[in-house]
Amino acid sequence: MRVLSPRDIRAYISLRREMLADAPWAFMASPGSDHGSSAAFLKKILGRPKGQNTILGAFEGGRLLASAGVLREETPKRRHLVLIWGVYVTPAARGRGLGRAVMIGAIERARSWSRAGDPVAAVELAVNERAVAAQRLYASMGFRMWGREPEALRLNGRFLSEIHMSLPLRRARKEKRR
Repeated sequence: MRVLSPRDIRAYISLRREMLADAPWAFMASPGSDHGSSAAFLKKILGRPKGQNTILGAFEGGRLLASAGVLREETPKRRHLVLIWGVYVTPAARGRGLGRAVMIGAIERARSWSRAGDPVAAVELAVNERAVAAQRLYASMGFRMWGREPEALRLNGRFLSEIHMSLPLRRARKEKRR
């Protein structure tokens, strides 16, 4: 597993198109209106090796099989939060631990962005109510649900809810002193 670079843009676009076709209910984006399928957009993200918006991928034989996006909030009042987005494992590679691997990589990436005086306090994500296996994975990694957004998506006339989850990366100062 590694951070994607500009040379991986075509591989990521291919996987991104697959994920939107395979599980349209799992992603806010739709084909035709998806920044993640735009080479220009991806070049901006992947061209900044030290940037705090990146995509991790798991490869096998040169083929991208799994990915997770990691984005640190930019505004001063929200820089303590990192968002994990676009987690996906191609169907043929499921059940091999790649989802857990890209999530571990994403969490470690978030931890690496903490600096003295500018720490990352938590990692957040949203998962569709239909993605039960993903919810179990995230819960097994310590993520806890903090809310449900009803009717977050409408797909083919049906409304679907998103479950919001968070993983604290550091304890409050009071707890550290004990």
